[in-house]
Amino acid sequence: MAINGVGHNYDYLGTTTNYIRGEATVREAISKMVKQSANLSISDAGRNMLREMASKFEPDSDYTNVRELTIQNTNEVAWEHYTAMRDISSLTLKDRNYNVEDVMKSIMDTYETRYNEIVKEHENGDREVSYELTGKRSLTLDEDLAGLDEAFKMRLANLEGYITCQQTNKAFENADSSWYFRRNSPQNEVKTQDKAQMFDTKYQKTAVSIMEQAKEKFLVAFKSINYKQGTATSKLSDIMKKC
Repeated sequence: MAINGVGHNYDYLGTTTNYIRGEATVREAISKMVKQSANLSISDAGRNMLREMASKFEPDSDYTNVRELTIQNTNEVAWEHYTAMRDISSLTLKDRNYNVEDVMKSIMDTYETRYNEIVKEHENGDREVSYELTGKRSLTLDEDLAGLDEAFKMRLANLEGYITCQQTNKAFENADSSWYFRRNSPQNEVKTQDKAQMFDTKYQKTAVSIMEQAKEKFLVAFKSINYKQGTATSKLSDIMKKC
């Protein structure tokens, strides 16, 4: 399930859709004729010709196999760390009585927790894993941490989504005055500036930037002799105080 490769998969699905809409109809008609040939007065040569025509509408031999494409573009290492981070966060963010700052701190805390776990698991060498798609393999520390970085990006995407939800809820607090219900009203046209106030993408980008800065500061601190657990959220708090 990774982010990587999503666009590629969409291209593949789009190609498949066009194939189905266009050529599949002809192919199905020919296939039916081939299957029904037993009830028709048609020679063996005729059947072979129909089969040859039908084969022209089949994908070429070098056409990418769906399963192979999935394996190639799925980062199961990142997904493992993402689900681990998400599960840890669910323990602290479970009463729904939290805000954006709480979510940001939770993501940083789970990133640090997972980072420490990965480093510890590699104290004696590579980590042995077994994934559903790619099977058994050995992971180096660098590969594991690279997967964690991808998982962190996925969690930042979750953060952006959470902020959007919060902004949407605010926009709909008073439905009668919401820009959504006024957007098509000629006499009460909604200004672009009003929409921007409802959905502030700058706020999202700022939150993500703060998280990325906190991550980099944590990584530096982790390598120092004075490192201690809780540094990631501490660095995050320091950055937020300056904003």
